[in-house]
Amino acid sequence: MATAFGLSTFRLFVKRWLKTALAIPGFFVRSRQPYLRVLFYHRVNPYPFNDLGPVSRELTVRPDVFEAQLKRLSRLGYRSASVAEFCRMMTLKQHIDPKALLISFDDGYEDNLLWAAPLLHKYGFSALIFVVSDFLGKSTAEVWPDSDPAPYGKFLDAGQIGELKQSGIEFGSHTVSHPLLSTLTREKQHQELETSKRKIGQLIGASVDTIAYPGGEFDVVTQQCAVDAGYTLGFTTVPGVNRPGMSLTALRRTEVSASDSLLVFDAKMAGALDWLAFKENRALRQWIRRFNDLLIPLAKGRGGRDG
Repeated sequence: MATAFGLSTFRLFVKRWLKTALAIPGFFVRSRQPYLRVLFYHRVNPYPFNDLGPVSRELTVRPDVFEAQLKRLSRLGYRSASVAEFCRMMTLKQHIDPKALLISFDDGYEDNLLWAAPLLHKYGFSALIFVVSDFLGKSTAEVWPDSDPAPYGKFLDAGQIGELKQSGIEFGSHTVSHPLLSTLTREKQHQELETSKRKIGQLIGASVDTIAYPGGEFDVVTQQCAVDAGYTLGFTTVPGVNRPGMSLTALRRTEVSASDSLLVFDAKMAGALDWLAFKENRALRQWIRRFNDLLIPLAKGRGGRDG
C-alpha cells in the first residue's frame, strides 16, 4: 500500500519538476497575439490523497490551491466569459478580450458543486461543466472497473445540476458513456453525441452547444459528427490558445492538475507551456495511455480509474 501511494507521489513530483523546466524555453516562443484561453479541471476537493484512486490523485486540485489560482486570476484582471460570448469573440462578432476566460470541468464530479463552485462564486468566476449523461447520480465504482472508494467518487445528480445552473454555471456534453470517440464507428460516435446533447438539454431546459471529447480523442470524423449532432463548439485537451479562424470543433484547453504548483500555473497562463501541444499527437497519446495503463495497477492502492 505504501509503495502504491509512493508511486503516485513520485509521479506528481516528476511531473511538477518537468513542467517547471519545460516552461523556461516556452517563454521565448509564446504568442503575443490576442487570444482566448480555456482552462480545464476535473476535480477540486480536500479528500485524503491516499483514499483517492490513482487517477484522481493526479487530477484533484486541493481547495486551497484552487483558491490561490482564482485569487491570482482575479488580481491579474481575468474574468469569466459565457459560452455565448466566447463564441461571438471566436467568430469576430465581438472584440476579443484577452482577459476573458473560460473555466471548464470534465466529467461532472459532485465536488464541483461542493468545493469548486463556492470558490468560483467568491472570486466572481463562473464555469462550464461537461457532464457524462449516463454517469449522473452514480459513482466511479459503477462506471469504471477501478475507482475511488465511497464516498469520494460521486458524480453530480440531476438536482445538483439544477442547483448549479441556478447559480450561473453552464453545462456541456462529455458524451453518454465517456468512450474514446475516434475509436468508434461514425454511427456510434453520432449516437454518443446526439443522445447526450438531447438528455442534458432536457435536464437543464436549454440547448447544449458544447462538447468536450473524452480523453481528448477526436479526429475529422468526430468533428463532423459533432457538427451533425448540432454542437457549435468542440473542446480538445490540446494545450494552447484559441483565435478567430481556428476550427470551432477543435478548440484548445489548458489543463490544471495536482502536479501544477502556483509557479507552473502562472507559466501556463503566460503561455510558456503551450508549445507542448506536440505531445497530443495521436500516436504519442496512445503510447502514453498504454504506459499509464501499466502503472495504474501498481498505484491502485484502494482506488482506480476515473477519466
